[in-house]
Amino acid sequence: MDEPNAHFAPGLPLAEVITIADRHTLAVQSWLASRSPDAARWQGIGIRASSTGIGVPLLNLALGFNFPSNTPDEAIDTEIESLKIFFAGRGVPWYWWMSYQPQPVDVRTRLEKHGFIYDRPPLPAMVAPLPAQFQPYNSAIQVWQATTRTDLEAASTIRRIAFRFPPNIALDYFEAMSDSWLSGDPAKLYLARSGDEPPAAIGALIMGEGIPGVYVMATLPDYGRRGLGKAILTRILIDAAADGHRLIVLTASRFGFPLYAQFGFKHIFDFDFFRLPD
Repeated sequence: MDEPNAHFAPGLPLAEVITIADRHTLAVQSWLASRSPDAARWQGIGIRASSTGIGVPLLNLALGFNFPSNTPDEAIDTEIESLKIFFAGRGVPWYWWMSYQPQPVDVRTRLEKHGFIYDRPPLPAMVAPLPAQFQPYNSAIQVWQATTRTDLEAASTIRRIAFRFPPNIALDYFEAMSDSWLSGDPAKLYLARSGDEPPAAIGALIMGEGIPGVYVMATLPDYGRRGLGKAILTRILIDAAADGHRLIVLTASRFGFPLYAQFGFKHIFDFDFFRLPD
């Protein structure tokens, strides 16, 4: 992990930025997984869950592990088992997206006792001050905010292919929740294309806990390295800065990490993931 200064660029202590980024990310992931027509939520004392009902693990999530300090061990164990029952009833694969600072801190030992395994590489959380370092991109690239069903249909195709969803899964991901993606609040969805070519990249600016974040960045494999992702990210950062925000958050795949670093994003911590064995 990078070693940022003790005070982040907007003047906030790093510990506060970490807390903000953690809460923002879990809040937005909860929102994202609650938008589909078959979505369901579950709330306990220290755990929440949000499930689209779509057969992709990262679209069905347990989120966080934040119990009051005086919570008895028996109550925590009961809540974990209740969560397992919730997802068993959903009949979909799922992940436990762990908060950065869980309470109690021995979360891994507790989850292993209930049959969970540590899974997936850690997911870097990154933050940039606003206004950010804007990067020039090819002027032939067009970026626009989704306003029509046609835009949403193109976005669904791009996300499904770029994220390698299983066949016939999430074919209408965005258009099935059109109200959420066309209202502009809390999410703005962007598409990009080069010249007269069809849309080939997407990205979103989503608000959570009063902070903007970058989400669903994806480019079709045949259109990589053409600057489409850079153009969308530039538009997102410009719009977030224009709204008066001081910082912006994202989680980075190993493919996106170099791009985000170009824009001044700093790696401040990692999220961990757990799941039940197949």
